[in-house]
Amino acid sequence: MPGTDVLVTLPYEAPLADFNPRHGACCTVENFTIEILGTPRSKWNISATKVFTRDFVAHYPSFNIDSIQAAFSTHLRSLKCSFKQARLDNVASSAHQKENQRKEHKCSLLPPTCLQLYHRRLDIARAVSDLQPHITMLMRIGPDGMSSDETATENDVPQYRILGRHWRSLEVTAWLRIFNAMYCHNCWGPVGTGSRGNNAQMRFESMSMGQPQRAVRRLPCNAYCAEWYDSLNPYDREELDRCEDEVYAFTHVPSIQL
Repeated sequence: MPGTDVLVTLPYEAPLADFNPRHGACCTVENFTIEILGTPRSKWNISATKVFTRDFVAHYPSFNIDSIQAAFSTHLRSLKCSFKQARLDNVASSAHQKENQRKEHKCSLLPPTCLQLYHRRLDIARAVSDLQPHITMLMRIGPDGMSSDETATENDVPQYRILGRHWRSLEVTAWLRIFNAMYCHNCWGPVGTGSRGNNAQMRFESMSMGQPQRAVRRLPCNAYCAEWYDSLNPYDREELDRCEDEVYAFTHVPSIQL
């Protein structure tokens, strides 16, 4: 035992309850056990301290028994404090995890944010081989290029009106809609087979545009609404830095076209 760390092993309830120091030591060096939930002066821990001290002094005779017992009692108190703190940390961690799960569930019932839409589309692009070639462009457009939602209610059923980006071309909007359709198909599967996770929110197209937002810079020229781009002054066009020589194929293979 000397020269090694003391492992915290908990005695089973039955041996702990039946322990009588008059019948022998609580444990041996080979199965050394302390009562971490008990006091340092409990019958079990007094016996365990003696087992440790005798073995230590047997290996290091120059040490005094009383000083070793006192040192081990101090160490036992330190172990109890560490064990108590670890239990408190576990309780706090569990509570924190439950709170995060509650918040995530609450967020899942709200209209999806631009960031959520972006990650949904990115996830489905990574999962579907026919969409994988578009991952790089999807990442270039980023969360700021996604549509936003506003809440509407019809027959007490919450619905979410899609508000397009005023600067984004209709070509891009139609291209992004495929990612949404594939995401819903992946969640719901064929009709009648049930769904995984929370039900998808009811979102419908709208001619409305969201509040004017700063356009994503350095996209292919056909990613921008031509009328919007023509209305920009020279300074804003320079800031936008549209890729004039790049025209991206915002299309999908026929097998997944709507």
